[in-house]
Amino acid sequence: MKPRTKLQFRVVGLSSQLPDIKSMMTEWANNDCLNHIGYATKSRVVCMECGERFSTELVNRKRAVCPHCGASLKIEWSRKRTNKQFISIGKADICEEFQVLRCFELYAYYREGGKPHYFIREVLQHWIKDDGKREVMALARNTGCSGWCGNLEIRNKTVGSYYSIGDNDVYCDKYHPDSVFKPQYTRMGIDYRLHGLSFLDAINAIPVNPKLETLLKAKRYDLLSHWYSLRYKVSSYWPSIKICLRNKYKIKDASMWFDYLDLLARYHKDLHNAYYVCPANLKRAHDLYVAKKKRDDEKARKARDMQRLLELKKYAEDYIKEKSKFFDLKLSDGKIVVIPLKSLEEFKKEGEIMHHCVFSNEYFKKKDSLILSARIGSKRIETIEVNLKSFQIVQSRAVCNGTSEYHDRIIRLVEKNMSLIKKRIA
Repeated sequence: MKPRTKLQFRVVGLSSQLPDIKSMMTEWANNDCLNHIGYATKSRVVCMECGERFSTELVNRKRAVCPHCGASLKIEWSRKRTNKQFISIGKADICEEFQVLRCFELYAYYREGGKPHYFIREVLQHWIKDDGKREVMALARNTGCSGWCGNLEIRNKTVGSYYSIGDNDVYCDKYHPDSVFKPQYTRMGIDYRLHGLSFLDAINAIPVNPKLETLLKAKRYDLLSHWYSLRYKVSSYWPSIKICLRNKYKIKDASMWFDYLDLLARYHKDLHNAYYVCPANLKRAHDLYVAKKKRDDEKARKARDMQRLLELKKYAEDYIKEKSKFFDLKLSDGKIVVIPLKSLEEFKKEGEIMHHCVFSNEYFKKKDSLILSARIGSKRIETIEVNLKSFQIVQSRAVCNGTSEYHDRIIRLVEKNMSLIKKRIA
């Protein structure tokens, strides 16, 4: 939109004087940010940096140096011959009284037999004064998606549309090492290594979140990247985090580490003890407690099932008393055999094998229903419910409440022999 205030006119004028740094940003991103990949099969390796092929004999532990361009490659075993990468990068500068953040999108396209093609564009600039006033120069946002279009011009700092992002802001994966920040930001711990938060999020959140400032000054980007999604856990486990800071313990996977602390809390371990909260092998320690929890959950489940069976003992006796007259019933067409379920244990087994609710919904309590099991040999095909008042089939369910290929045949078999069920009631 067109500038309207003196500040906006000043920002537009200064922005037009900024140097074109796209080439510099592209070269730096290619050297330090993008992945250098080679695709290997049994017979060859394709270098995505120069498009040339070379022998797989040069591959060692999924790494190789291309003999054509000298690029150090990470080898992936695949028949792919093209690749695409995307990254958001930024550079901080000081322009007169403004702290300027310039944000770029970089797309890299690779193919066998050709050089990489890079497409870079500047999508946003933050212009921030010492008193907190700021303006945004940005491309326009496509409605309903994260794409950019149009020209770099003054934009609203806050967008009220339901389909748009609340603030015109970009999270940069990396900042250029030559970035320059004002002293008030460096005192917060912000420098070119910032990641996990956007610059705008960091300067807005740090003044009101001492814990966030501590993590930023300690360069604990492993936890910063989970600040918004796991903020409540950062607060809950702050004493444990401080132990990690004191012991210089690096958390490679913050989500797994917080899950691990949840498990430690479940088993009443000392969360103020570095022995527990700083494991040498996080994954091994996490998996150990996950396995322990699974065993305990299974033990508790079996105990609940046993308790339930004891509670249902009375119903088991009533079921045998009411339905024993049908226990010798056997319907067959030569291949399919239909027999009644004779005990609660059989109901439970039927429900577990067929993955439906014949046991959990306590069909054995239905006095006016007869539950039958259709089988071929020892394989259960469907479970049938017959109403003993109307002598109609209420339902016939296969695995996961579906229908089997024998569904119609089972229905005909039961309906044809419904007179045998009637005789046992008379």
